[in-house]
Amino acid sequence: MAERKTNEIRDTTENVTEQPVVVMQRGNTTFLIGLHYAEKGKETLEDKVKKLIRKDVQNDDF
Repeated sequence: MAERKTNEIRDTTENVTEQPVVVMQRGNTTFLIGLHYAEKGKETLEDKVKKLIRKDVQNDDF
């Protein structure tokens, strides 16, 4: 029997840490995207986003 997928929001408040979150809405769906980064990293957030955009453009993935 095929596994049934459901849209479910789970309460994970017991495991929440101080972490930046991006909230994005597409239609009736809200995405909460947790950001994790190395505090000793050498790239800025801007550098990382630019690298992701370049990669998507090179791969025609947009």
